[in-house]
Amino acid sequence: MPFTTWLKAIYRSILSGTLALMLFGCEPQQPVDELEQHVIAIDQTQLPTGNWALSNSAIQLSFCRDRVNEALMAEADELNRWRLVGEQSVFPKNRREGLQQLVELYRQHGVLLYQLSGNFGAQWYRIAYRPNEPEPNVIDAFAKIGRDSRICFSSLDND
Repeated sequence: MPFTTWLKAIYRSILSGTLALMLFGCEPQQPVDELEQHVIAIDQTQLPTGNWALSNSAIQLSFCRDRVNEALMAEADELNRWRLVGEQSVFPKNRREGLQQLVELYRQHGVLLYQLSGNFGAQWYRIAYRPNEPEPNVIDAFAKIGRDSRICFSSLDND
């Protein structure tokens, strides 16, 4: 076998191995459904706006899993800074896991929660809604969410 043929064979082998590593070594992005996109977009927006209003009352929630509470940890000023930038890359990487729980609450109970702040033990939310619609009944929303098996503690701050 001539030397150049041998080199070409080695080169092809290295190239195909590198391509395989690049293709299979990358972690595929999870498909994002429309509801999840909606919750993420609201989470990254400064509210209220002309398109969105917030309930007057706040709901405090503590998820039964510390990991979810930790993923949603954020002081009010941190959330404001992240939302002013308006790009997903400024949010902590593990926040997506916490937002997934908010997506599930929205999917099951029809309540779109907008986080005001959060610590390791609990988060505070207002309900986001369209200003051309009536304000949601916060007591009903609180009752639905408070009975959810993922929530270990809830309280209502009726301003």
